[in-house]
Amino acid sequence: MPELPEVQTIVNGLNKKGLNKKIVSMNEIRKGTIQNFVGENISEIGVISSIKRRGKYIIIKTSKKLKLIIHLRMTGKLIFETELTKTSDHTRAELVFSDNTKLIFDDVRAFGKIQIYNKEDEVESLEKLGLEPFSKDFNEKYLKMKFKNRKSHIKSLLLNQRVVAGLGNIYVNEILYRARISPKKKGNQISLKKLKTIVEKAKEVLEKAIKHNGTTISDYRSVEDKTGKFQNFLKVYQKEYCECGHQIKKVKQAGRSTYYCPVCQK
Repeated sequence: MPELPEVQTIVNGLNKKGLNKKIVSMNEIRKGTIQNFVGENISEIGVISSIKRRGKYIIIKTSKKLKLIIHLRMTGKLIFETELTKTSDHTRAELVFSDNTKLIFDDVRAFGKIQIYNKEDEVESLEKLGLEPFSKDFNEKYLKMKFKNRKSHIKSLLLNQRVVAGLGNIYVNEILYRARISPKKKGNQISLKKLKTIVEKAKEVLEKAIKHNGTTISDYRSVEDKTGKFQNFLKVYQKEYCECGHQIKKVKQAGRSTYYCPVCQK
C-alpha cells in the first residue's frame, strides 16, 4: 500500500501536471470505483483548484465546490497521460481534461476508490485521522499521551492511523530500527526520551523518502509511471543482516511482517 512518502510524491506530481486543469468528464471503467456522495448527477466537475494529502488520502478540490477523495489502497496508481487513446492494463476510472490529457486510475486488485463530496462536507475517514508526522504538534508529549495505558506493541500503535496519519509497515519498520527500539516493546513502557527519538527518526526517514520519490517494492509508481528510489536506502525492511553484522529477524505482528535486529533494537 502506498504510504505517506508515496502519496506525497503523487500529490507533488499532480500539482505539476493537473493543477488548474478543467475536468470535462470522469469515466468509470469498473463499477464501484467511483462513489458519489453528492446525491445528484454531476454535470460539471470544474477546474482543479487544489491538490493535497491527508494521511494516505489524496484530496482534489474543484471550482464547482466539489472535492474528490482518492484512496489508492493496496495497488492503486494514478498515471498522467498526454494522449487520450492511451490506457493501462488495469484502468478502473479516468479523469479527462479539457486539453485532451487525462489521469488514469489503475488498480490491479481494485480496492481503491474515488469518492465525490461537496467541498464543505465532513468526511468521516479523514476526521478520524491522527496528527501528521510533520505537524509541529507531533512530538514526544503527544505520543506519551496517546500511548498512556496502551499495552499494544509500539509498532501496532504507530501503524494506527488515529495516532499518526500516513505511516505504514515499511516506514514504521525503518523508524523503529533507526530509533533502536524493539517493535515488540509496549507503547506505555517507552520513555519520553525514546519517544522523542521516534519523532525525530520519523521526520528524518519520511523526508528522505519523499526526496527519493518513495519506495517501490512492487506496485507503486509516480504519476509519470516511474518507480521510487528509497528502496535503495532501506536498512531493515526485507533485509537479511543488520549493519552490526547480526541476522535480521522477521516475525508477524497483527498480520504484518516485522523486520528488526534483536541486538540493536531493545
